[in-house]
Amino acid sequence: VPLERQQEIATVVRGYRKDGVTVPWFDLAHRFRLSQSDMEQIVALDDDRLQKRREQSVRVTQLADQAFDSQRGRCDWDSVVKKLDVPLMECLGRFDASLSSVPVRSLPKFVDWLPDDFPLLKDFLKEFPGTLTSDEWRLVSAFMNAKQANCAMAYSMCIRPRMTTELSELITNYREKVMLWKDIHQQLPVFASVQSLRHAYSQFKVKTSRGPKPATIRVRWTDAETARVHEIIRLYYSHGGKYNCLRVAESKFPGRSQQSIESKIETTLRRQWRITVADMKRVKTLVDKHDSTEETTVSSLFWNSDDEARLLHLATLYDPRAIDWATIAGDLGRTVIACKLKYNKLHKQREPKRVAEYADAVSHAVKKQYTQHQSVDWARVSESVGLSERECLEANQFGDGKARWIYDPDTFSWDM
Repeated sequence: VPLERQQEIATVVRGYRKDGVTVPWFDLAHRFRLSQSDMEQIVALDDDRLQKRREQSVRVTQLADQAFDSQRGRCDWDSVVKKLDVPLMECLGRFDASLSSVPVRSLPKFVDWLPDDFPLLKDFLKEFPGTLTSDEWRLVSAFMNAKQANCAMAYSMCIRPRMTTELSELITNYREKVMLWKDIHQQLPVFASVQSLRHAYSQFKVKTSRGPKPATIRVRWTDAETARVHEIIRLYYSHGGKYNCLRVAESKFPGRSQQSIESKIETTLRRQWRITVADMKRVKTLVDKHDSTEETTVSSLFWNSDDEARLLHLATLYDPRAIDWATIAGDLGRTVIACKLKYNKLHKQREPKRVAEYADAVSHAVKKQYTQHQSVDWARVSESVGLSERECLEANQFGDGKARWIYDPDTFSWDM
């Protein structure tokens, strides 16, 4: 029977005996598929195991009390491990604080800990990777002879040192006693180095010397003040921009802060620059009126079908890899970038359709090549059809997309 199953059986039987109830062996036998004698034997073995464990716990606790160091406030667990020849973690697990006569230390403040406690705590916690459980913190508490909450506080300070008010006051007292920084660091070993300790102390002193920020009281702008701000923007904004308005407004509103005045001016400018639907309609009317009364330049026109056809014709006069875009742009009266963008867009729209139109012709030319020579000369196919070799390849595999070039007798074409 597995050990977990044995412990479950023993726990159930003890529960019945503790409540003074007759043990229902028949129901338990049906539940655990064991006879009454087997279960009684399992309970007896578990009782012996618990009795030995209690004896070991008493032994460990007595040795821990004997190894207690009153000056350091904790037990010398190395001597306990040597006497029992048992691993440290097992000794700590067997330790029973309720049977011990050693008082548990209460160290709520960081300064209450001894300097040599921190290296010992850091070395011991290396045995526990990851987040500690409640049982693991109980072992830490027994090892350091301190409350679990105090150990957690000290550990957080070890892994992430930070300056506090009590530490700052302690360091100030040390400095008043003309104590060197290296000696202070020995008393506070949680910081990585003397330089980090000095930096944290100086930064904390600068931060606390500033004091809390004064509370700001916001005063609402009245309608009269808002009207004066609008007038200042109308008179001075065109001459010197926002900063000129701010300089004038500060002289007009001496009772308000610079931040409040600047925020009011920025808010007013944003509201003035906001374009409404009525403004857009008015702009559209002006644009339509301008187009009907004055001639527009070529650069302001959209591309029409004639311009697009002219662009495609001029592009075909050159090698696709060496198109003279400057000459084409000069002929069309447009910029080089505009011609390139328009050509790429037209080429993408035109190429699939153009290749699809030549699918039958390409397939016929390929069929003829393969029938005569048992191979395909794509250069001749390109010359006969009028497309490039790449376009012929794409047209011949149009709609199929096979893995290799093979002859399909149904469609009379070769597909890749």
